Amino acid sequence: MDRETFLGVLSFVGARRKEEGGFGATPLLPATVEDTYHALRILEILCRINRLRRIVTCRRHEGSLERYVAKAVDTPWVSSRTTFQILYCASSIGLAVDSPKLTEYILRRLANKPYLTERYYCSRILKEIMGVRDMTNWPKARMSTFFKWRTARELLMKLYLHQGVFAIEPSRKQAMVQWVQTCQNSDGGFGFLPGTTSYIENSHASIWALALLDAKPLDPDAAIHFVLACRTGRGGFARNPGAAPFLDATWHAVAVLSLLRNPKDCREIGPSLNPKGQRIGGVQ
Repeated sequence: MDRETFLGVLSFVGARRKEEGGFGATPLLPATVEDTYHALRILEILCRINRLRRIVTCRRHEGSLERYVAKAVDTPWVSSRTTFQILYCASSIGLAVDSPKLTEYILRRLANKPYLTERYYCSRILKEIMGVRDMTNWPKARMSTFFKWRTARELLMKLYLHQGVFAIEPSRKQAMVQWVQTCQNSDGGFGFLPGTTSYIENSHASIWALALLDAKPLDPDAAIHFVLACRTGRGGFARNPGAAPFLDATWHAVAVLSLLRNPKDCREIGPSLNPKGQRIGGVQ
């Protein structure tokens, strides 16, 4: 990422920071958990690029951000997706989370027959927030076998759940790689599936899936070109060229650029540590 792009993204994120805490979709809209999550993920990558030890934030607003996230942590947790985002925000700024409450939440969400998305986000909470390395005791947060998928994102979720189970048969692995690679269009971006319109979130899902498969896009340079074509004059990124920029699209863009630079950035999923080196939740 060149300096101009880096500074543009930093300015774009900073303009969405709220004095009362958190980040909003635009400078005029109030903060949301989702926008705050995407903003902190973006800042995390920017820090990694510049080899900084802490997330780049405005000191004047650090206290309000902590209060905003702490309030979100204390509210009833509903969907596993939003809960993961809340907990990731807490982890990134060093807030502890009640371990028994978190374990009970995961057990409840994985009861009966959870949907793929539910399993995926519960698995992310276990691995990235609670630091669980051995998933043997969480069979519903794993995936032993899978043969079908509809979209690149669905394949990504299944590959994530399959991590650490056992190696995928070489012929099947190659078939997965080829399928994802054919999702790349002539503009360099990726569609939901082969032959569909390119969007930045599809590019992120596809390139992350390829990283999990130890593979790359057929044309990495074109993939970068598509991402940069989504950049706007305000410094942020849009879903596709010509659209309006938002924090979620900007997160997908910087994640793609980071993945193409170093595929291990998102392939090696380990426990998230807060700035004090303590694992959130503390469950092994």
